[in-house]
Amino acid sequence: MSTVDISFITVNYNSSSHTIELVESIRKYVCKDTAYEIIIVDNASESDDFERLRDTLNEAPALTLIRNRINNGFAGGNMLGVNHARGNYYFFINNDCLLLNDAATEMKNFMDTHEDIGALTAKITDEKGNFSSSYKQFPSVIKQWFGNTIHRKLSAHSFPGNKARLSVPTPVEVISGSCMFFRADVFCDIGGFDTMFFLYCEEEDICKRVWNSGRKIYFLPSAEIFHEGGGSSKNNPALEKEFYISYKLLIDKHFHGFARILIKTALFFKLLRRVATKKRGWEIFVFFLRGTPIKESLRYKQTIQVNRP
Repeated sequence: MSTVDISFITVNYNSSSHTIELVESIRKYVCKDTAYEIIIVDNASESDDFERLRDTLNEAPALTLIRNRINNGFAGGNMLGVNHARGNYYFFINNDCLLLNDAATEMKNFMDTHEDIGALTAKITDEKGNFSSSYKQFPSVIKQWFGNTIHRKLSAHSFPGNKARLSVPTPVEVISGSCMFFRADVFCDIGGFDTMFFLYCEEEDICKRVWNSGRKIYFLPSAEIFHEGGGSSKNNPALEKEFYISYKLLIDKHFHGFARILIKTALFFKLLRRVATKKRGWEIFVFFLRGTPIKESLRYKQTIQVNRP
């Protein structure tokens, strides 16, 4: 069996046009000397969307299309893709992203010469060419109580915040879930994505575990990606609730004792203030008071599709 350098892994959910364009950009930019495969997990899309994807990419070389019968979310969908991956590196990329250069080979070559690095991200730009959010900082007591601005100033000596505009390879704390490039052995050693997270906070969780394992995470500006992005979860109450479910899971997993109490107390006052100023503020506040019950996660609102050819 031939060696695969990079396994591209992406999840499709009723967005086949995006996925097809991503595949085209991979074929356009990845150089012939880089051996790669593309793994697409269809997360229980509507039949028409999946059939369009299947029919368009049916003859594509080095491409595996997996039909999932249930929407397992971001982490679950990507972990299903990992089951089929053979590469030395895993490149998890949102299907609404496009390569703007040979970002995959750029990141591979950088990792080949920096063995202490476990994960990378690229320079991500939006439709206007503006620098988008490639990296951010992990939640903290200071950040929750005093806000992002104060947190960025106090922690600038350790990791750059998402407002920093970096022009050289730089260690960062958390990278965007839309573009995550892992050394495969590191990803597997730490157990991959935690599938308890359905839609949010997967990147914070796995980046924390990469750093805890003794490996570094870097931003590489020479690798360039376009990300279209989606609407804000604030416009969708179900998605906003899903965020707080995931955020509570993250805090409970990585904080203990007084620090956990402080973060949740700060979140209580933050959501209380929103009652008078934000649409659905009361609804979200009451949801928080009820303990952000995981049983109300979108994960448990998915149905298993009838098996069809």
